[in-house]
Amino acid sequence: MAKIEVTDECLTPEKYTYIRYTGKDPWSVAEKITEKIRPFFHVSASGTNNWRLNWDITGDVRTFYSLWWVKKDFSRFTQMKVDLKLQGEQHKDTKMGKFSLQFSGTLITKFKAWGPLLRTAWYMYSYLFYNRARRQYIKRCQSTIYSFKNELKKEFGLEETEIPSTGGTFG
Repeated sequence: MAKIEVTDECLTPEKYTYIRYTGKDPWSVAEKITEKIRPFFHVSASGTNNWRLNWDITGDVRTFYSLWWVKKDFSRFTQMKVDLKLQGEQHKDTKMGKFSLQFSGTLITKFKAWGPLLRTAWYMYSYLFYNRARRQYIKRCQSTIYSFKNELKKEFGLEETEIPSTGGTFG
């Protein structure tokens, strides 16, 4: 069985968007992310993972680093993947500190078919559906990332980001 895989960046022309925070209890952002991912993205436990968590507690300033991913299906062939990377530090006694949270997103389309039919099947699928839907999927992915970013910004009293519109036939 042959396959075609198309990957698009959601946050074009930039690859990443960030939240930067300086203030009281920056570690609580990690707790907020963990508790908000599943209900916000409407995914099961298998659709998300906090796959790395590092703490350095050797000094007065404690540093932390954490990584998450979220996968959500948009269609039978297309899936959104959002990656979150948190880096920060917090003073042991005062609980004051800072963090930087990086968001990135990709749209992955996988199409499989029997070898000789793959090209014909892909051309039909892309002509009839995918080329029109692709732009709307990218906008939906981008809007979802910015909405989650705003959800977390509310927790820290930061100014919200304007969310791009996803209007149109498919949005």
